[in-house]
Amino acid sequence: MPGLSQAGVIWLDVTRLISRAGRGVLTGIDRVELAYLEHLLTCPTAAVRFLLRSTRGYILLDEDGGKVLRDLVLGQMPLGPADRLSRLFGKGTDPRHRVEASLRPLAIARCLRGGLGRMIGRMAKGPGWYLNIGHTGLSAARLAAFSSHSEMRVAVLIHDLIPITHPDLVAPGMPARFATRLDAVRAYADLVICNSAATAGELQRHWAGGQSPHRIVAHLGVEAALRHDTARDRRHVVMLGTIEPRKNHGLMLDTWEVLARDLPQDHLPQLHIIGPTGWQVDALMERLARHPLLGRAIHHHGPLSEVEVRRHLARAAALVFPSLAEGYGYPPLEAALAGAMPICSDLSVFRETLGNSAVYVPHQDAYSWAETIKKLLVVSDELPSLPPPKAPGWDAHFETVGAFLAHP
Repeated sequence: MPGLSQAGVIWLDVTRLISRAGRGVLTGIDRVELAYLEHLLTCPTAAVRFLLRSTRGYILLDEDGGKVLRDLVLGQMPLGPADRLSRLFGKGTDPRHRVEASLRPLAIARCLRGGLGRMIGRMAKGPGWYLNIGHTGLSAARLAAFSSHSEMRVAVLIHDLIPITHPDLVAPGMPARFATRLDAVRAYADLVICNSAATAGELQRHWAGGQSPHRIVAHLGVEAALRHDTARDRRHVVMLGTIEPRKNHGLMLDTWEVLARDLPQDHLPQLHIIGPTGWQVDALMERLARHPLLGRAIHHHGPLSEVEVRRHLARAAALVFPSLAEGYGYPPLEAALAGAMPICSDLSVFRETLGNSAVYVPHQDAYSWAETIKKLLVVSDELPSLPPPKAPGWDAHFETVGAFLAHP
């Protein structure tokens, strides 16, 4: 499928990815930006440019530079040493500085922070699109630099509006910063790509009244893991995702305490918590470290490789996902595709992407979750048989986006 090759010259912003290289497992948004990078490296696009905001300005890469960035992000190429200036300022071990040092010699153009508009003027050859996929760099200055060029248009992918809709679930200061970013998108973008109808609806409410960019919905691609339909371990339950307030890990600790009171040890489901530690969770991590069920029925693995995660999903009877807010939500989709039963909080985006391929718990109390888990995994003679979700592939996503970019 032609995908983004229909759109002509694409300038993909890869600033978020360089900040992730060398730091381990990628987040959901990181993976989306990486999917765009890989697609543009493989589709017959007339011209591709990769833009990154470095610690000293902007770097513009061509296809060869994009391939090196991809290999660095995937760990297929070791990080080289930081340059002399970074070492002089004590940044010699910082992965980002080491990535930048590897990419600078490959730059087809560079400029200081205030020179982006002039660099675009020198390097833009014919009509093109600037694509910002990762919520990074959505400043008025950067978007205006592209929008003001007569032959350039701007497209932004919005993953969620959680800092606006749930300000208590994000880091301090983030709601105001994110609102400023959305103001810049509204002012300068020609297209907003929404990952779900739920996200599009939130954006519509936020931008109610006045003009705003055209919006399309393009569900994100999900790589279907090999579905394992063999007998599963009914006691093996996975919770996958960054440990942060929004993911609601505390509710699952409460739930397992209820289960431990109600069930004998040999019937107690085993909760495997997988994912990196995020922000504002010091109290939760201390509670987890001291929890009496840790090592007995609750197991904290930290971040695991993709291969290890798939092994857990291949064995698990279920994945619990009690998130308080999501723009899309990869783990339940991936679990369902792998054959593990998603047990999710009752969010509209899960109804949209999973349909009847998941079990929904409409309450945020430990008793409701414990009763649902007991009914599905302990009391019933057989695990429920849920249909696999009709998850889109990346080809469909890029075809939807590319069709609009080619004919806005």
